[in-house]
Amino acid sequence: MKTNKIYIESVIGELIDKITILEIKRKKISNKNSLSSINKEYSVLKKILKKNIKVSKQLKNQWNLLKQTNLKIWEMEDQKRLTQKHLEKLSQLAKNVYKFNDRRAEIKQKINKITGSNLREIKKYAKY
Repeated sequence: MKTNKIYIESVIGELIDKITILEIKRKKISNKNSLSSINKEYSVLKKILKKNIKVSKQLKNQWNLLKQTNLKIWEMEDQKRLTQKHLEKLSQLAKNVYKFNDRRAEIKQKINKITGSNLREIKKYAKY
C-alpha cells in the first residue's frame, strides 16, 4: 500500500538538521537499499530547501557547524554502543566472579568442617 505524500510545516533549522544527518548517512552507510532510501529523501528535502530558502554564507556556516555537531553525535553514539557491549560483558564477568567466589567460600567451609579446623574463616558480602 502506497501512502500519500504528507506535507508539514517545519522550522528551517529542523529541515537543515535532517539534511545534514542524511549527508552523514550517505557517507557512513554502504547498504545499497538503505542508500537508495536515503538518497531519495535527501533529494526531496534538498529540492524543498532550494525552492524556499536562500542559502546565504551565514546560513552555510551554521549548516556546516550543525553537520559537524551531528557527525560528532554520530561518532559518540557509535562509541556508546561499542562501550555498552563491553560494559555488558564486564557486568557478566563481575557477576560470575561473585558466584565463583561464593562457591569457593562454601567449598573451603566444607573442607574446614570435614577436617575439624580449629579456625573459621568468615565471609560477609552484600547480596547481588
